[in-house]
Amino acid sequence: MNRTNSIIEKILKKPVTDHVVISHSSSETQHIRFSNNSVNRENLFKLEEEVKAEVGFDGRTGSYQTNDLSEEGIKHAVKKAYEAAKLLPKDPEYMPPVTKEEAAAVKNFKPAFGELSDDRKYGILRDAFRDIKKAGLNSAGSFSSNPYTVEVHNNKGVHVSHSNCVSSLYLTAMTGNSSFKDFHISKDFSDYDGKAFVSGIIERTRLSKDPAPLEAGKYTVVLAPAAVEELLMMFLWYNMDAKAIDEGRTALSARRGERIADEAVHIYSRPDHGRVGLFPFSPEDAMPYAEFDMIRDGRLANAWHSRFYAAKKGVRATGRAPANVIFKGTDKPLEKLIGSVENGLYVNSFWYIRLVDLMDGIFTGMTRDGLFRIKDGKLTGSVNNFRFNQNVFDMLKNTAEIGKEKEMVYTSMPPITVRDFNFVSKTEF
Repeated sequence: MNRTNSIIEKILKKPVTDHVVISHSSSETQHIRFSNNSVNRENLFKLEEEVKAEVGFDGRTGSYQTNDLSEEGIKHAVKKAYEAAKLLPKDPEYMPPVTKEEAAAVKNFKPAFGELSDDRKYGILRDAFRDIKKAGLNSAGSFSSNPYTVEVHNNKGVHVSHSNCVSSLYLTAMTGNSSFKDFHISKDFSDYDGKAFVSGIIERTRLSKDPAPLEAGKYTVVLAPAAVEELLMMFLWYNMDAKAIDEGRTALSARRGERIADEAVHIYSRPDHGRVGLFPFSPEDAMPYAEFDMIRDGRLANAWHSRFYAAKKGVRATGRAPANVIFKGTDKPLEKLIGSVENGLYVNSFWYIRLVDLMDGIFTGMTRDGLFRIKDGKLTGSVNNFRFNQNVFDMLKNTAEIGKEKEMVYTSMPPITVRDFNFVSKTEF
């Protein structure tokens, strides 16, 4: 990347306007797909390196992306971005490039990770296939590794850089009429305990066999971290934009100052968390991501502020979406949450979540890959899947217990126990 960076710096010494931002990214995607306890698509490798030029002109912004990293190719990208800017209407939310003083607030970190070799990946899969097949089950899923580097330069003298890696194994095990899914996400799988991971999947998959019939209704549920992430992130995406809140366009518009969650619920962002999140700054313009609370002490603490709206309101920018989302957990393992429920359900994951009522914060979706009955603090078998219609404010206010966080790509989420979760109808496997 050094040669490309030299070309970019050379071009920025004579910028075409007073607003030129050039981002340079490089990533290696290594991906394996599998089904029927065997690899069905070999190690797919894709190396991508590209440059994106953004040029501002008279309150307009044009952009152009290229994988031609020669000096001529990058100059061409800048030229095309400039031409596009001149053709576009003025942007009422136009912002000039990030300054060196603004960029100095980047909370950068240097995550340590090693190489995840082919031998290691195929060894992990070979052991999993062996144990799952021995248990009389089938499996499907994917295994990927993605080391990457992103650098952003602009004509104000800003140059920020970040390198990271995300590796993930998603594995679904199946009986003839049920399934259970789990995942492991880390930098390089140096923290992976294969025996515990696969044995846990086998145990829950066996327990999921032959789901018993159960009527829809309101139940006390223990939501696994994946289920919490799937529903909470949809809620935040639709509701946390500060400008939309002020303009009366989200469910939070009429709830500022009101209690919207149990007092134990603490949801925040921390860009230098180190284990979750992709960048400490925006890969588009080098804007530093901020550490801030979203929900604390049962109330909205801070919304998401773009650079434009933060400048208008005189507050700190967080980005249209933050660096990461962390739901603060406790030291309680999932088993302790399950053990505290006399009669309820354990929900492993949701899917196909959709908005029902924007202004009331109601979403619908279905359970999938593991829905279990809890009796006297123990999982006693699986039940048929349900569709839910759930007010997320009620979910957060009815949170009775919070467990230990599980780290994912963009989030860190705990399991939570929720009273009166609303299942409205049965669904098929």
